[in-house]
Amino acid sequence: MNWLIVVIFATVTGDVYIFTDPKFDTRQQCMDSVRSTEDQQGYIRQLMREYGEVMPIAGVNCLQEDKIREIMKKHPDAPVKEGSAT
Repeated sequence: MNWLIVVIFATVTGDVYIFTDPKFDTRQQCMDSVRSTEDQQGYIRQLMREYGEVMPIAGVNCLQEDKIREIMKKHPDAPVKEGSAT
């Protein structure tokens, strides 16, 4: 089961960004990457490319890919973007 990084923004519409790459085998590996200063730089660069500005972040977490897809199916109109940190 793959674990992905999910960023939830503190915006009126509750924007969400899902990093589809890298994928992790365990939640611990994913959370270690979220906490890594070096890895954070790549995530921030990608978010800047995607949004063109600094977005206020409400939270970052790691979720199983199938759970993310399940949630997205229940909320098809949610403002979600996906992309790679590489």
